[in-house]
Amino acid sequence: MPRFRLVLAVVAAGLVALAGCSNNKPSEEAQQPQQTQETPANVANQKAAGAVKEEPPTSAQLKNAIGKIILNDGEIGRDVEIQDQDDSLAAPTNDICAKDWASNSTRIARNQDFFWKSAKTAELVVSNEAVAYQPGKGAAAIAEIEKAVGDCDGWKHDQGEIKDVTAVDPPEGALKGSFAWRGVDDRKGEDYSYLAVYQTDGDLLSAIYVWAGSRDEAREVASDLAPKVADRLKAAVG
Repeated sequence: MPRFRLVLAVVAAGLVALAGCSNNKPSEEAQQPQQTQETPANVANQKAAGAVKEEPPTSAQLKNAIGKIILNDGEIGRDVEIQDQDDSLAAPTNDICAKDWASNSTRIARNQDFFWKSAKTAELVVSNEAVAYQPGKGAAAIAEIEKAVGDCDGWKHDQGEIKDVTAVDPPEGALKGSFAWRGVDDRKGEDYSYLAVYQTDGDLLSAIYVWAGSRDEAREVASDLAPKVADRLKAAVG
């Protein structure tokens, strides 16, 4: 028995003993349970408290939030510059194992920017993708990405091949429920260490994709950018 219950039991026993020694019967008024008076102010407060309910963002709000999530080249740093942009829903967000995944059809808006330092062969490439899903579909989308990675060892794409696919812990500062995976991206004989970090806030998703010369560098870049993306996501719908 927890200590506070034991104390109550002892007090209750004492009260029973005192009641047995007394010849005075409790009054009918004392036996009546006291009722809490419902004043108009109390009733109004209870109704107001019950009425406060935060509505989920609408499709229009989710679409408008996309432009507030993507990082710019100054936030990414490392002397990269924006090199390409894509906002087409024809491009898949989940292309893992080169399969056609259901969550791609539940997207209502997306934007993806690509950054690298101009050179004959880019040593570091960073991409940030922001996606809005139909209301209520965001959780299923990231769950599908996790499942896709768990069932995939690698796949070929139009510029090479992704190999050694492995789920890893998201960087510190990423939102709760985030997911990350790493691999090796062989692009025309140039091997990049690849790291993808997905973060969601409701039906909004932001992904950071990093191609780097080493696994440590890819992790370092993703660890720097993940908290920035988290802040953008939390403030996107407000």
